[in-house]
Amino acid sequence: MGIIKDYLRLLEIPNQIGAGEPDRKHLRSIVGISVVAALLMAVWAIVVSFSGWPWFGLENALVGLAFLIPIHFVRRGQANVGAAVLLGVFFLQMAAGTYLFGFASGTWLFFVNSIVAPFMIFRRKDRIWRYSVAGFSLAALLVSVAVQEHLPLRYEIFEPKFIMMTNASLVCVGLLVFAYLFLRAVEKGEDALEVAHRQANDLLLNAIPEAIAERLKENPDQPIADRHDDVSIMFVDVAGFTAMSARQRPEETVNVLNALFSAFDDVCDEAGIEKIRTIGDGYMVVGGAPQPLEDHAVKMIEAAKQFLDIARSHGVDIRIGVNAGEVVAGIVGTRRFHYDVWGDAVNLAARLETTGEIGKIHVGEDLAERLRGRIPLVKRDPIHIKGHGAKQTWFVEP
Repeated sequence: MGIIKDYLRLLEIPNQIGAGEPDRKHLRSIVGISVVAALLMAVWAIVVSFSGWPWFGLENALVGLAFLIPIHFVRRGQANVGAAVLLGVFFLQMAAGTYLFGFASGTWLFFVNSIVAPFMIFRRKDRIWRYSVAGFSLAALLVSVAVQEHLPLRYEIFEPKFIMMTNASLVCVGLLVFAYLFLRAVEKGEDALEVAHRQANDLLLNAIPEAIAERLKENPDQPIADRHDDVSIMFVDVAGFTAMSARQRPEETVNVLNALFSAFDDVCDEAGIEKIRTIGDGYMVVGGAPQPLEDHAVKMIEAAKQFLDIARSHGVDIRIGVNAGEVVAGIVGTRRFHYDVWGDAVNLAARLETTGEIGKIHVGEDLAERLRGRIPLVKRDPIHIKGHGAKQTWFVEP
């Protein structure tokens, strides 16, 4: 078990050197194949030495050490150098083995492994290397078969049939190792892709409502533009923010706004209303778009009351303006786009916020009609609202 753990630790070298995910699977393959090849040569070194051929045992041991050299280049992030060294050692060993032990030894069978290996150890952009090495390996295998009568047995360490069966078995073991490394790389790639997809989806949902995000994913080329006959719109503004931020360190200002607006976000989620955006110290919310929301006017006022409580708990003064009516909603732009709403009802809600009072919820006439008898309101004197003239407005009773 300790050897297996050490081997798996070696496969994590690409993570330690900070390689990107597309390169990691190739670096892992180089490391994995190098270690397995070195272990096989070590086994052969021991077996051959105990069979009375110490010089061949030494040669196998040295080749086994040579198979570990590519790991050095992997640690330095030199993938192609490591791959070239690995293949170089392999081809030299195969040539020597075939020459010394002849065609009957089955050494040439290992060219099957070197047909597959280039697709694992070379990156996708190194296509020419992949196909060149695979083609060379296939040619070497076919030539070995074609000239087999010219490849006699020069040294008989074991029975030729035994060597052939052993080498054939080791070729299969090599292919199994390749399959393991391939599946491990695929699984890691799929896991990384899933994480990236989830993060991208979370970022998208943080930018736009879920229903709009789904429409964008299903029809990315179709514009998002809707008309909503009945929604509620709320604008919130931090009073005296400019003076407050001038007194504080930047991180203090950001922390205050982050704490405040994060708490507002939670309220919106619970109420089923949709945060549209923040603009500096301003916060905009809509209820009833993009998805219809029953009784959105009352839910908006209830949320506004919670906003006041949250602001007070943070020692911050806010003004709130709320209105209801028809809006057009959609997405414009291609960079840093966001979901937005437009219309006279939106403009009036913004004016209600600016003409309101600190610590109060200022509502327009259309919304007041909906709330009458359900939410206590306090009538104020008519006021002049830019772009709308004289308007009767109300404050929600504390």
